Amino acid sequence: MREMTMAQNGHCIAVDTGHVPAVANDDLTPKLREALESVEQTIADLNAALRKAVEAGATVELRRRGRVHSDQGCWADQMSPLVLATQH
Repeated sequence: MREMTMAQNGHCIAVDTGHVPAVANDDLTPKLREALESVEQTIADLNAALRKAVEAGATVELRRRGRVHSDQGCWADQMSPLVLATQH
């Protein structure tokens, strides 16, 4: 699956799912690098929680809840879960 990642200069970079974007660390400001590292860690934690929920008997689908925009043309999707618990 192909996703798009936004470089700091506003140009999108095509990224294959599971691969690191080809944006040199020198291109990132410390603030942006810290923000992206936070997103990366939060996603890793979310994936661990999703695996735990599935192992406990739930089906979880992430859906786009909304989108946030900056004044500089950047945007991000906000997510919410749809959870279906297995009846035992």
